[in-house]
Amino acid sequence: MLWLYLHFPQLQLDGLLAQDDHFSPTIIVSGSNNTVVQLDVSAHELGVRQGMGLGVASSMSTSLNVYEFKASYEQKRLLELAQWLYLDTAEIHISKSCGLLLKVSNMLSLHTDLAHYWQLIKARLETQNVQYHYSFGYSPLAAQLLAQSGFNRLCDDRIQLAIELGKLPISSLLLSERQKQQLNRVGIHTVQALFAIPLVELGRRFDNELVQYVGRLQGKLHHPVEFYQPPEVFEREITLLYELENLDHLIKPLFKLLKQLEVFLRLRDKLTSSIELVLMQRDIEPLCLTIGCAHGEYRAQKWQGLCQLVLARTQLSAPLQAVALKVDTFCEPQAHSDDLFSERIGTMTRAGLLSMLQAKLGEESVFGIQTTPDARPEYASVRSEPALHAAPAQLSEHTAPLLRPNLLLNEIQPLNDKVILLQGPERISTGWWDGHDIERDYFVAQDMQYRQLWVFRDRQNRWFIHGVFS
Repeated sequence: MLWLYLHFPQLQLDGLLAQDDHFSPTIIVSGSNNTVVQLDVSAHELGVRQGMGLGVASSMSTSLNVYEFKASYEQKRLLELAQWLYLDTAEIHISKSCGLLLKVSNMLSLHTDLAHYWQLIKARLETQNVQYHYSFGYSPLAAQLLAQSGFNRLCDDRIQLAIELGKLPISSLLLSERQKQQLNRVGIHTVQALFAIPLVELGRRFDNELVQYVGRLQGKLHHPVEFYQPPEVFEREITLLYELENLDHLIKPLFKLLKQLEVFLRLRDKLTSSIELVLMQRDIEPLCLTIGCAHGEYRAQKWQGLCQLVLARTQLSAPLQAVALKVDTFCEPQAHSDDLFSERIGTMTRAGLLSMLQAKLGEESVFGIQTTPDARPEYASVRSEPALHAAPAQLSEHTAPLLRPNLLLNEIQPLNDKVILLQGPERISTGWWDGHDIERDYFVAQDMQYRQLWVFRDRQNRWFIHGVFS
């Protein structure tokens, strides 16, 4: 079996540099012993090296950007990369050594040759802005060791790969320090020298664990591998270069996440009607924002516009350190059946306008109005879910439509000003069955400011304002 191993030496640093190529010098420091584990080119030019203490590294530059290493971030990033490469390779194993192991043999039947397959994988990785080393091998361990050594060559020749593997020192093997010292004591300093000893002889001189390891490295013993099964969800996170207090500056890094979502949805021919933004603030609980779209959408530019409207009315309680984007509900694209000669009115659909209003004002502030068969003005209409399609008007041919104002007052107000009655009366006497009975005579009136009002007189001859005509 032919395998491909991809080793990612600086996933967390790559995530930071992807936001700004000129953001440097930068180092990632282990939280356990305060030593440098990742650094960019600018920090290397200053003299910073891996394994160097934080104090020594900080003394080389006052502008050094220091971040704490987060293993959880790198594991999430590996899952994202595995999900991305799953589009081209069915069997992927996520290694604890910050790498991905791909089973190549079964995929070659779908490609002209190994070079064509590798170009496809390489093109996928280039879109992810990550540094990596790679190697092919005829055992998972062999491919991993060559990749971690920086082999970086397209080669599937069994003999050549064995020669390159034999050149590696014993220190590069994934063995305990005690086992490496035992091999060095007996003069075994390279992998080739280790392979020269038969497995039976190794079993006599060393423990069974070493024999199992060498057998798997040579491909003579079975190496159990657990393959990755991708969930059908989208989840990405970005750690910001600087803490933000103004959400206007979040649009650029957020757009990178939305572009990844666009590719994710487009490759699966899916849409989504809602996304969730998680704003991670300093020392307090994350702020979760749900942004909806009345119709399914996949384009990053459309989602960016909706996100801007929601962020414009969002207040932070503490500086923003990171942002995550989550999507777990998807829908199928709807086929369009527009008439070729139908006239297009405007540039925004009803669903697009509804999505924009909900993002700007909040979903609870946007609703539809539905009429009810009740003559009382207060109960003649109720709130409903916003409609995505206009309902056809249904007017009786024999009954003239009633004259009603566009705006009813929230509370009926006494009429204290002088008015001129223009139309009326219209008597409404009903509601005896539920205890909210009314008996009113309604008029269309005009006040001294030439406003047209909807007024009524009750049983006690008191006058009130109920609505205003536009």
